[in-house]
Amino acid sequence: MIQARDVMTKDVTTIRDDVPVRQMIQLIRKTSFSGLPVVSKSGKVVGLVSQNDILRALAWALESGKLTQVFQKGKRRASAKLLKAKRKVDVEALLDRPVKELMTSGVVSCKPETPAADLCDTMVSKRIHRIVVLDGAGKLAGLISATDLVRKFGEELRGLLATL
Repeated sequence: MIQARDVMTKDVTTIRDDVPVRQMIQLIRKTSFSGLPVVSKSGKVVGLVSQNDILRALAWALESGKLTQVFQKGKRRASAKLLKAKRKVDVEALLDRPVKELMTSGVVSCKPETPAADLCDTMVSKRIHRIVVLDGAGKLAGLISATDLVRKFGEELRGLLATL
């Protein structure tokens, strides 16, 4: 049975919650990851942030003129607003905001021994693309993206087909 430990990326790039969005964008460009776990000063995983969160924040700011707590509740609908926006927004100010204002908190996590089928179910039911893997002490052990699962299942399928 395939488990989280078989699929996860072990050497995870993280970003601190107090880092400006502009630095997050630079890190995403450098690593080619579309999202990152967000950690506090103590190293605890406190959220996830993705390039989509930046786009949604920009869309929200274009519509309302400011980024408020309501942004978190309306993130899923914000992308469509970006296409309809007519307001100007101070992009520099948005880029200077800390990552914690844009991140999704309430991280979905699993243990290294969690079955891959459960990970798939969780991603589909919660409409998420990443799951944080925490060790027995609650420390970051890895990260699983939907791409990681597709890659692993593709390898397994090729192996099965080769035996036929």
